[in-house]
Amino acid sequence: MKNSILFVAALLFLFSCGTKKEVNKETEEVNKEQKAPTLVSAAVFQKWELTMVNGRAVMPNRPVYIDLTTNNKLSGFAGCNRLMGNYNIENGSQIQFDQVGTTRMACPEQEMNLETQVLEILNTVDNFTINEDKLMLNVGRRAPLAVFRKMSTNPVVNKQWTLKELNGNAVKMVDNQKQAQYFMLRSDGSFSGFGGCNNFNAQYELTGENRISFKENMAATLKACIDVKVNERSYFDVFKQADTYTIKGNTLKLSKGDGTPLAVFETSGS
Repeated sequence: MKNSILFVAALLFLFSCGTKKEVNKETEEVNKEQKAPTLVSAAVFQKWELTMVNGRAVMPNRPVYIDLTTNNKLSGFAGCNRLMGNYNIENGSQIQFDQVGTTRMACPEQEMNLETQVLEILNTVDNFTINEDKLMLNVGRRAPLAVFRKMSTNPVVNKQWTLKELNGNAVKMVDNQKQAQYFMLRSDGSFSGFGGCNNFNAQYELTGENRISFKENMAATLKACIDVKVNERSYFDVFKQADTYTIKGNTLKLSKGDGTPLAVFETSGS
């Protein structure tokens, strides 16, 4: 009799242990599913630079971008002001932004108009899709309201570089010059800027460590600017000759391959 009781007790103990292991295993699997983001949502967690709004390409003076973090926080730059807020992703592709706000700087009308569109889009979208390096914010199944691309993390890209030295000589703005000479490299391989009289744009490629190649098909406006005494041609020649760059803090130097310095630029930051 005593042996029978011991045998039954042993069976109950083994069954109990097995049940606990199965329950613990199921609990672990559920926790993993709850904690692990989907492949789609994981790809969202980075900075995205705006390229299109309502089907039209945009190329603002400063990159407009959103930064989506893993703790559901939104930050970025809307065109004039910095933006901040929250977002939530469900079912892998449904997204909702809330408590979106900005700083309160005043800017030119064109920048304010773009910012207004960006804020309206963030308050309207209900889903997103990712295709390679592009993020599209959508409403239902309609055409994307906004298209973004992955923002480059290279420190030379997406900053406005203002000319300070040209061929070893300090550069100062002259009378009637509407703004300083500058250029900006963008994440999509394009660059644009201002030469002192005319705006310009072209393509570039980062070809290796501190190596850069500016394409020769530069397009520029054709203003005469007779009263603006600025050496625009020498500035444009920098991009024809430069193939090396170095960055130290907020200073950028463009040089020839043999080390000959061509121009020095500065930026105020991101």
